[in-house]
Amino acid sequence: MTWSVEEVESMRHRSRLAKKFVDGRELDQLGLSPGYRVGHLDGTTNYVTDFRFDRGPYDRLHRELIVVDAYSALVDIEELLRGRVNVVIQALGPEELFIQEEMQDPSDEPPRGVKSWLPIFEGEELVERIKIGIGEHLRFAKAHQEYIEVVYAEPDIRRVVYDGRIAMVLMLVSGYIADSLDVLKEFYELGIRVICPSHLAATSWADSSAELNDPPGLNAFGRDVVRTCNEIGVLVDLAHCSDYTCRDTLKVANKPVIATHTKVRSITGSLRDMSDDVLRGVAKTGGVACVLAATPRTAQERHSARLKRDRDLAERYADPFDLAEAKLADAQMWSTKLDIESIDHAVNVAGIDHVGLSSHAQNVPQWKEFTETLLEHGYTQDDASKILGENVLRVLRETF
Repeated sequence: MTWSVEEVESMRHRSRLAKKFVDGRELDQLGLSPGYRVGHLDGTTNYVTDFRFDRGPYDRLHRELIVVDAYSALVDIEELLRGRVNVVIQALGPEELFIQEEMQDPSDEPPRGVKSWLPIFEGEELVERIKIGIGEHLRFAKAHQEYIEVVYAEPDIRRVVYDGRIAMVLMLVSGYIADSLDVLKEFYELGIRVICPSHLAATSWADSSAELNDPPGLNAFGRDVVRTCNEIGVLVDLAHCSDYTCRDTLKVANKPVIATHTKVRSITGSLRDMSDDVLRGVAKTGGVACVLAATPRTAQERHSARLKRDRDLAERYADPFDLAEAKLADAQMWSTKLDIESIDHAVNVAGIDHVGLSSHAQNVPQWKEFTETLLEHGYTQDDASKILGENVLRVLRETF
């Protein structure tokens, strides 16, 4: 089915961002939630004797740092305030369905030219869907400008943060640009500052760790995309890219690149995660690899849950907007914990100047504990400031 631009626009309300509205400001100073709650709760049901209400040196240091979540799946202002997260790279893009029949070992390379993922929208509607997503984020930021602002350059980030607000950088999670550099430039004009060549599905010009083209890697147009991104000021993200696409991008790029959310393959054994060679390559460009702090699940669990969910939703919702909204409603909220083992490995391989952090989820109040975790583990205050945000800020400054 083909939707006209007018029909797409008229149905926009059916594809809302899930979001909370914040009524207060920094009430967390008093131990209260900054939104949704009012009153005085005085009872207790299970008092814990070792509970500490301590805003000691770690908390004070965390407040002084600029903390960057390099890959946010959904902006929740309340939780960002509670976690003292100052900057988010906010991912947006069209929804994709998992269609692979057989379970693949995460350490095995996927077959070339075999589709495992399909975007819900196609053709012009795919581009229009992305524009709608950009518009939703811009309207959200405008509606809550007291707390958050979309930023387009690194100096704007510091201005917004020093003003006590959250800076949001817009990222296109997959390179659906209709094989057109003009569309890429149009997305830039609309506010996109980070792009991943591929997400789960391969694009025509770049493949992912989950789906390979034949031949794999960047094609000639893909190399032009990377050059154009470097020229106009769009940061290239390698998080979901295949090793072939990563290596090809590293050969072409003349500015730093980023991996917005990754684990390390030498620990997980999964092709989804970065190899040591690619980590070194990212560092060589001056870039940064951001360790994913989401709670891990086995590859079998991820595969089975996703396949069951996507098959069921595809049968229940023929309208692509209903299907997209159903996927959002079912999105799993992962807890966020600091993966020290992966951080240590990435630092040892890439260097302290080339490692950052990301959540991949809206559940980020725990970020205010990350500073203490890093320092207690043996990292210096300077190291912690780099990992928590300064490394990503440097890359944004050198790219935008």
